Amino acid sequence: MIQAKADYLFEVSWEVCNKAGGINTVIKTKAPYIQHYYKNYFVVGPYFKDNADVELQEIEPPDILRAAFDQLKGLGIICHYGIWQIRGEPPAILIDFKSFFLNRDDIKTKLWDHFQVDSLFGAYDFDEPVVWSWCVGILLEKISSLLPDRKFVGHFHEWLSGAAFLYLKMQGSHVKSVFTT
Repeated sequence: MIQAKADYLFEVSWEVCNKAGGINTVIKTKAPYIQHYYKNYFVVGPYFKDNADVELQEIEPPDILRAAFDQLKGLGIICHYGIWQIRGEPPAILIDFKSFFLNRDDIKTKLWDHFQVDSLFGAYDFDEPVVWSWCVGILLEKISSLLPDRKFVGHFHEWLSGAAFLYLKMQGSHVKSVFTT
């Protein structure tokens, strides 16, 4: 039998409430099973209004998430919380990163300075997931700092969520990570 070793598990993908490819199907298939083992399991994706209107039933977030969301709102990062309307109905956090997009050059500079990620001439289809993913990293850092005695795992899917992983590493976060490509 699988034993959960973390108090919180965040599964991060560009395809949460955003069908773009195969990872959407992977997460939809496994979410009900993961919830069986992890009481505090959350899927995290980008907020696109048209998709969210169909796939997310927005509800009030738990207090600990609300506190983190309020801190992020001050940075221009808006978090939407609800139930992803799939089998198992996992709790979902969708991040509206549009107001934070102005920080893309600073993010890309940090990715170069710390990890030599060459993104100077990245197009919009590169910049958009990088900025979103960076926001995810900020979110996970905020939540974990509010609960320093808890164990956190972030499961990041594909390069589109890679900046979150790198942000957490750069910050020296205690969030453990899994990266799947």
